[in-house]
Amino acid sequence: MTGELPQVSIIIAVWCGARTLPHAVASALAQTGVRVEVIIVDDASPDDSFACAETLARDPRVRAFRQRTNAGPAAARNFALSQTRAPWIAVLDADDLMSENRLSQMLALANNTAADVVLGNLTEVIGQSDLPDMARFGGAFIATPVNPVILDLHSYISGNFEGGDGKTFGYLKPLISKEFLERHHIRYNESLRNGEDFHLILSCYDAGARVCFSPAPDYLYFRHDGSVSYRADPVHMQRLVAADRAFADAQTNPRIRDLMDQRIRQIERLGTAETIMSYLRERRAVNAVAALLANPAVLPRLLRQLSQAVRKRI
Repeated sequence: MTGELPQVSIIIAVWCGARTLPHAVASALAQTGVRVEVIIVDDASPDDSFACAETLARDPRVRAFRQRTNAGPAAARNFALSQTRAPWIAVLDADDLMSENRLSQMLALANNTAADVVLGNLTEVIGQSDLPDMARFGGAFIATPVNPVILDLHSYISGNFEGGDGKTFGYLKPLISKEFLERHHIRYNESLRNGEDFHLILSCYDAGARVCFSPAPDYLYFRHDGSVSYRADPVHMQRLVAADRAFADAQTNPRIRDLMDQRIRQIERLGTAETIMSYLRERRAVNAVAALLANPAVLPRLLRQLSQAVRKRI
């Protein structure tokens, strides 16, 4: 690290990511027009992730830490937050990449709009970041709005209802003011292993954050069988429902409570669909049919997941 402090701290939680972590860190260090530091926290991986992180930390802009026990991405990110030195914090997953001008553009947008949080758009990539044939770049993950816009809480929650394409604001990785997080004592909910980013942003809104959406698809989100967000563990869904319910119950605005109730019902259907899918994989057809008959509203979601499973096999 030079004598100048970094402008953005990029936090990376990693679990079993030794193959892709070097590529993620390289994209972080390649950011133009902004001084960065990279903080890697290995979540007690059984593979060579921490050894890889230590090697990467030979660069003075990179620091590596290791959790003693596997506690999930929220806990790893919270530890990373405690180590940051820059006034702005960016989140990068260990199996994703950032375009080289992403952070400078997001930082400029934050300054121009007086935003406490900037939600950066992404583009999906099918494959893994360490493979040369990763291929199939898509367009903007969130297609509208096409210009930067300030999002209120109602718009943010509305943008987290999963439609047929599964594209929601909850996938977007933020740039967040460290001063805002510290002043309001905001951290990730460590009980969550899905939806932790969504709830961090909810906490920011609850504290009065000004949140801006950046439409540039300059974050490369890799979707593959090993992606944590590609799976929906029913137990994790139950924890997410509990967190959603706690947030909803604390709201005084009936429109926000109603939106959260709708989202909770959707997550519950997702959890039920995953349970039915598990029954089908285990050839427990009777259990699958019984669960479907008890929850017929889950059928559209189940059909989408079955279609995705068939496409993966093809």
